Amino acid sequence: MKERLLLDADDRLNQSTEAALSALIGQINGFVQSAVLDSRCAAKLVKRLKNEAEVIRGTESSTKSGRRELKEAFDEVEATLREHDAGLLVAANAALRAES
Repeated sequence: MKERLLLDADDRLNQSTEAALSALIGQINGFVQSAVLDSRCAAKLVKRLKNEAEVIRGTESSTKSGRRELKEAFDEVEATLREHDAGLLVAANAALRAES
């Protein structure tokens, strides 16, 4: 019985929605693109949001369109992170060549 009470409390604590996560991922994507947020920090946030998305997928409030929107948002932010990290790698290589 005590275990069931804890599960109910967990359900009430998790108020996230697919739309809210998609909006948050979009903001993170924008911050990385404008160089306001470090890509390493963004990657950690995205990893945490993926875990949250898995929790939401397991609920009855999850919808097919919401899951598709989340997937698109994750794909966009991951592409931005890869592009940003590639740019950092190019800049680091250029700096190393300039020192040689």
